[in-house]
Amino acid sequence: MIVDEVCEIVSMSFSKDTCYPSLREKWTLENKTLGQCAITALVLNDFLGGKIMRCMSESGSHYYNLINGEIVDLTVYQFNTLPNYETGIERTREYLLSNEDTKKRYKLLLERVKENFLKYGKKDYKLLTKSGTVLSKVPGTLGGNKKLKIYGKLDCKSALNWLNKGYYVDNRVFFESEEVAQELGYRPCGVCMKKEYKLWKENSK
Repeated sequence: MIVDEVCEIVSMSFSKDTCYPSLREKWTLENKTLGQCAITALVLNDFLGGKIMRCMSESGSHYYNLINGEIVDLTVYQFNTLPNYETGIERTREYLLSNEDTKKRYKLLLERVKENFLKYGKKDYKLLTKSGTVLSKVPGTLGGNKKLKIYGKLDCKSALNWLNKGYYVDNRVFFESEEVAQELGYRPCGVCMKKEYKLWKENSK
């Protein structure tokens, strides 16, 4: 399953330089999840969708993912006791990425994850590129409808609702990035990417 492979690849991509700065001197290979929670939640959200959640742990705030209603917490192993997931509240990507250090470490971790997919990926994923549909070891981070020329997040409620009803399955495509989708003439979804859609609409006038 894609969830298992993504989690495996992300787990092997942690390093001292992706650790939260104030914890960096305490980071070891034996405790490699230390200081990685926010950027891990962002990367998992890229590939798997779902929600980014924040709760309290023994050392303060802690980030994890809620995917298909299930808690996915790849960095829980840094703690001696489980975080209090009952205190969990959803946080947006924009909230986490408003911190420049978090943004920098997230980009570094995402780059490492893509490199490790190329090295250790176990299956091929179909991606739409300028050259047509290609097979890639790196899964797409955005989905789209090739008939309507729309792209959006993998957990878009509108897209999943139609797909679950059996519609648009043959028109389902995936992209490595937003830049690729836009280069191919796709526009952002008005449901799951409201900010991007508003900007696209303003620029299209």
